[in-house]
Amino acid sequence: MTLFHVQVEQDGKWFIGRVLERPGITTQGRTLDELVYMLRDAIELMWGEKKVQLELILPHETVTRPQRARVGTTKRRTSPAA
Repeated sequence: MTLFHVQVEQDGKWFIGRVLERPGITTQGRTLDELVYMLRDAIELMWGEKKVQLELILPHETVTRPQRARVGTTKRRTSPAA
């Protein structure tokens, strides 16, 4: 299983994610769950990788409400405040 780190930014009601290890994938979702789904889909379409682990790097000021977690498939961490 390949691990990809994803830099996440929030723009209004949208979450924007960019894969850091390789150029070419930036996508968005209205929730973090939707963003993860879109990232997985884009990674499979662009690079042919089906089983990936994503580590989301969230800005400190990101405000989220509780969402259903995909246990074991996504790690979330926050980047230090600038």
